[in-house]
Amino acid sequence: MKKILIAGGAGFIGSNLCKEFVDSNYEVSVFDNNIQYFYPMNKFSIRNMDYRHKVLLKNVNLIRGNTLDNNDLRRAINNIKPNYIINLAALPLAVTAIKNTEEAFSSILQTTQNFLEIIRDISFLDKYVHISSSMIYGDFQNDPNPEDSKKEPKEIYGSFKLASEYLVKGYTQRYDLKSVIIRPSAVYGPTDNNYRVIQKFIENILDKKKIIANNPDSNRLDFTYVKDLVNGIKLATIKDTGNLEIFNLTRGEGRTLKDVIEILKSKIGDFQIEINQDKSFYPKRGTLDISNAKSKLGFNPKYNLEKGIDDYLSYLQQNDKY
Repeated sequence: MKKILIAGGAGFIGSNLCKEFVDSNYEVSVFDNNIQYFYPMNKFSIRNMDYRHKVLLKNVNLIRGNTLDNNDLRRAINNIKPNYIINLAALPLAVTAIKNTEEAFSSILQTTQNFLEIIRDISFLDKYVHISSSMIYGDFQNDPNPEDSKKEPKEIYGSFKLASEYLVKGYTQRYDLKSVIIRPSAVYGPTDNNYRVIQKFIENILDKKKIIANNPDSNRLDFTYVKDLVNGIKLATIKDTGNLEIFNLTRGEGRTLKDVIEILKSKIGDFQIEINQDKSFYPKRGTLDISNAKSKLGFNPKYNLEKGIDDYLSYLQQNDKY
């Protein structure tokens, strides 16, 4: 049985990824310090944590550890001897990175270097999978925007993520490592606790609170349902890829916040909306080109925005008996 080590595997994307691999008959270990970035936890986030551990992380070897502790990380890797390492261990959001720049630097860049320093010395690893971000592009220059587009990040998070990609490239070329880089975008779905926009909208609506939408007519994102993303990460991990391959892993369809609002109205009913026209630090985004992942990985996202929101709502509204 092939072994997977997922750093940050107890988080939103990581826990969903664990279930994807367990269901595909892989031996999965998680290395995670279990940090939560938003307090206080509400009824949704508490339930999400419960669901992660009872359902998504079931049959997973969960190791509490800090990726900034090189000895701790090295010991875990050498004990497990994984065939694949997937690095999701990083501060999760652009807005959080701006508020906590030093933590963002260490969690993104120092963690990446720690992994690379360790794996340069081992022989049992088949592939290192590095999770980056579409924020590295800054303002999208194309529609859809391919992997080789200009990269001009406009904020802290995207800058650190781009720098981490250069670390992966440098170590990979110097030490002949097998590496893949993944760039997701606007991920949403079950157990998200990081207050991304769709999570905030839905939880506020279900709690009879107003939502605040920033430039909903022009604010376009390539919203990606978490189940599609984790399937794509699994494919990028286990498929025979060229060295230093880079994949946009998204829905491949830019949609506006207005689209999100209209879908939620059709599924939940009317709710109160406050429109915010303030300028944002976020870059101008849209659709990402996923043709590379389609052709080389067989990546075929199944959830458009309507289907993804419907599945997310089903999770939030289901009985607590898992």
